[in-house]
Amino acid sequence: MSQPSIASRGLDLVNEWYDKFESWLLTDKRSIYGASLARILAGCSVMGILITNFRVRNLMFGPGSVWSKPTQDGNDMYWPPRLIVSHMGNTTFLFYYLLVIFVAFLFVLGWHTRLVGILMLIGHVSIIERIPVLGDQGDNILRVGIFLILFMNTSEHWSLDARRRARTQPESMGGGAGGLVAAVKNAYNGHRVLPLWFTNGLHNVVLIALGWQLIMIYFSAGWFKAQGSLWYHGTALYYPLQLQEYKPFPFLTDAFTHVGVMVGLSTYVAMCVQIGFGFALLHPIARRVAIFCAIMFHLSIAVLMALPWFSLSMIAFDAIFVSTSTFILFDRWIRDKLRPVADLFFDLTDPLVDKLPGRAKQPSLVSSSAD
Repeated sequence: MSQPSIASRGLDLVNEWYDKFESWLLTDKRSIYGASLARILAGCSVMGILITNFRVRNLMFGPGSVWSKPTQDGNDMYWPPRLIVSHMGNTTFLFYYLLVIFVAFLFVLGWHTRLVGILMLIGHVSIIERIPVLGDQGDNILRVGIFLILFMNTSEHWSLDARRRARTQPESMGGGAGGLVAAVKNAYNGHRVLPLWFTNGLHNVVLIALGWQLIMIYFSAGWFKAQGSLWYHGTALYYPLQLQEYKPFPFLTDAFTHVGVMVGLSTYVAMCVQIGFGFALLHPIARRVAIFCAIMFHLSIAVLMALPWFSLSMIAFDAIFVSTSTFILFDRWIRDKLRPVADLFFDLTDPLVDKLPGRAKQPSLVSSSAD
């Protein structure tokens, strides 16, 4: 019997890889714990940006921002959302500002996540992009990341949507008007409406897109650093840390910059982690090291350079690279610690929720069901 040719073996190998990729893509949603944490932290970033700028909201984004009218008139990006606040008065803008903060809070809680996420993104862009000269790449990363996770299942864990799914049963969707009503009820209660292969595929494709976006951000930033002489000589971090704008805690910054070895080591580690982040994801141990270094890198930026919301946004989307087993261990640990607080919260809120009009009384379950 003749041996198969090299071309035939190669074709079989390609088919095997394709079958594995198709199975990975369509059989289940990947990194749903990471997506859920990304939702929480991204919502916290939006809330943090708006709350910390609350006292200067009118001057920066509201009616008092006429000082930047030339840049506003010449900026055609994000024009539909920006027009929402362009003609608001002080009082109207105040209520709108508070409403966006409240919507971001609902997004953190995971209450009707997809609808609330869309409203939060529109509100965030309409306010932040009111003044183009004040934005930075952190705002862009947050905006792109939130847009992508809207297409993912971010409410599977740690959300009110997951709790609602656990308290209700999905209705069978047939044809006609009854099937449409059942589909609307299922969508309202967070149950699956579209085919499983479609929702799994969409979630995983967007997950790949978000992961690739992060990898390219890290690689391009690290490669750009590697071409600078200050980074090459290990002194690049010293100079921006001398600016008063980057000194929220001067004593910490001075303690860091006064140790030359620490400055040089941190400079090289930051550059190497960014360049090698994507490659490190290919190995389990290297992935853990890279994610830990990236998180510490962003925490350092938050503390030493007064950029907490940029750092929180990057950590939020880095969460998709953390393994499910790690999140399961963390989830068990945090549930054990917060169980008394959660029981007290739901003991107080469940009676109020059950009294809402049209609310069917159903047994309360704490654990969430799978989508």
